Amino acid sequence: MKTTLLIGITVTLAAGLGTAAENPKQTLANAVQQLRERPNYSWTTSFREGDGSPGRLGPLEGKAEKSGLTFLSFAVGDVPVEVFMKGDKGCAKVFEQWQSFDELARTGSTPAAVVRFLRSYQTPAVQAADLAGKAKDLKTQPDGAVEGELTEDAVKELLVLGLRGREGQEPPKTADSKGSVKFWLKDGALTKYEIKLQGKVTVGERTMNVNRTQTVELKAVGATTLALPPEAEQKLM
Repeated sequence: MKTTLLIGITVTLAAGLGTAAENPKQTLANAVQQLRERPNYSWTTSFREGDGSPGRLGPLEGKAEKSGLTFLSFAVGDVPVEVFMKGDKGCAKVFEQWQSFDELARTGSTPAAVVRFLRSYQTPAVQAADLAGKAKDLKTQPDGAVEGELTEDAVKELLVLGLRGREGQEPPKTADSKGSVKFWLKDGALTKYEIKLQGKVTVGERTMNVNRTQTVELKAVGATTLALPPEAEQKLM
């Protein structure tokens, strides 16, 4: 009787553990939470268009600390840009000069567009959690990755991120939008994720066909160093 009862309990526990292990949403949530709890990490973000060409922005290198301090490095055209952000404060170095986001936005339309992008930027720990919450029917793939379709609202939000029409124009509109997200994990930790977006975006009288893939690869988790220059620190105060 005791043996039968013990076998029954063992089978029940095993079934419960199997269900938890096979729940991709919970597995992903655990991986993202693990990243958020690490003291620091680095990443590389690359953008690729549907024809295989690189995106207009990127590649982007980033570093983040649990305290909220974030560093980004990328180029706009041939102009290198370095950025520090913390909370709602931010500054950028363009042509060897550090400026606050407000100061930079006043220098022209392109810098203002870059500032809009930066103000809406999410670090991987934040973005991965947001994407996981907006993905439908998450499934574990044969390679162990977790993949799902993004909701229509989520795709529209990503397609118009950082875009703004001229004064008096209607907000950007989207059509035929669809997208998906895929997360790669190793030993329960998030190592990479990829966003695929398609759709039409209309800003004023201009309509753009978007077919973009954004890939974020995590590295140096727990082993990233981040130094804030005095000139940048002054602009963050």
